[in-house]
Amino acid sequence: MPNAQYIKSMFDDISSRYDLLNDLLSAGTHRLWKKKLINSALKSETRSVLDCATGTGDIAFGFEERSIQKITAIDFSPLMIKAANERKLKKGSCIDFQVQDVSNLPFKEEEFDVATISFGIRNVENLEKSLQELSRVSKNLFILEFGTPENNLWKKIYFSSLKAYFPVFSLLTKRSDAYDYLISSSEKFPSGEKFCSLLKKHTSFTEIKYHPLFGGIAYIYEAKRLI
Repeated sequence: MPNAQYIKSMFDDISSRYDLLNDLLSAGTHRLWKKKLINSALKSETRSVLDCATGTGDIAFGFEERSIQKITAIDFSPLMIKAANERKLKKGSCIDFQVQDVSNLPFKEEEFDVATISFGIRNVENLEKSLQELSRVSKNLFILEFGTPENNLWKKIYFSSLKAYFPVFSLLTKRSDAYDYLISSSEKFPSGEKFCSLLKKHTSFTEIKYHPLFGGIAYIYEAKRLI
């Protein structure tokens, strides 16, 4: 189970290198995956969005570019929110960026048409409580997260390649342990059907499915509450 204080400290320290880190972990494709996440979310009627673990705001800004006007974006790392607000200022954006904990959200029940969280759910300290909170405040939930390829050969190639980048990341940041943690957490985090089982167990969503990306190094999960 991730330690909240360690994770917060780590993301504060790597906030200036966060996008580079995602480039390394996703082989440069995380921006395409984020667009796919946004497109999936917009298939439903969407007027309001809560973007959790927003990082520097990629998903939130993506929704704003698609004319969604009510967007709240949260992260429990103050320096990530600082970086996002700097981007907001340059863009003339109206997104409401807040420092918040996804396991204790200060929002009303079903306040948002859509909640999203990308590359963040595996880093929460209390996964069960976080899933319950996301279910409480949203009508539909879309999650983008790293995982484990189902093909054993591809799994071995992928994680071996990531570990080869370790010396590079060590030179670029003071927190080389962050790269090591994020790789190991991807290997251990339940993905595919296993994570869907957790969504069924800990949320009130009734329609849950997943889509593997790039052979299963990441997954998009869709959880909807059918009326």
